Amino acid sequence: MSANELSEDTHHNDSSSDELAAEAINLTDASVESINAEAVRLRMGSVGQLTAQETELRLSAAQQITTLAVNMEESAAAVIVTDQADISDSIIGAIQTNHVSATNNIFGLVYAQTAEIEEGRAGLIVTRQIQGESVKAAVLLAGRVEGPVEVALDTPRALLAGLAAGVGAGLVLLIGSLSRRRK
Repeated sequence: MSANELSEDTHHNDSSSDELAAEAINLTDASVESINAEAVRLRMGSVGQLTAQETELRLSAAQQITTLAVNMEESAAAVIVTDQADISDSIIGAIQTNHVSATNNIFGLVYAQTAEIEEGRAGLIVTRQIQGESVKAAVLLAGRVEGPVEVALDTPRALLAGLAAGVGAGLVLLIGSLSRRRK
């Protein structure tokens, strides 16, 4: 399907395509390699590369999303770059955003200015401010934390671990250098 065949408001069902471009795209049960539009609504579909001003995914999957605002429900995405994100019951590999509001999600990496997370799990969260309820993270680097957030390694511990690793590496290099001079 080419961009010439698309109308300003496009609806497609049960389709497979390489690339779609239009003002607004509404897809159901579709698989598309690339989408470029002002507004995208994808239900029960998949997309490789999605670029839009506004994005809505329901029961869908995406490899990479670049958008101003994303709303996801029961979906998955490998990488999201956005200004605002509202995500529920989804799995995200990595997200970079100014603000994320998330409920019952799993994240690999969250890099945000502010984050509101309820019932979430993450490998790494880097944010200026997090407001959480029942959040579990392996590593949390945050300027301000509001609410119960369980972490294996928080900002002070991460700084201490980094300092200890640096001193340890320095000592190993110093001992190695001294042993080479003796030979």
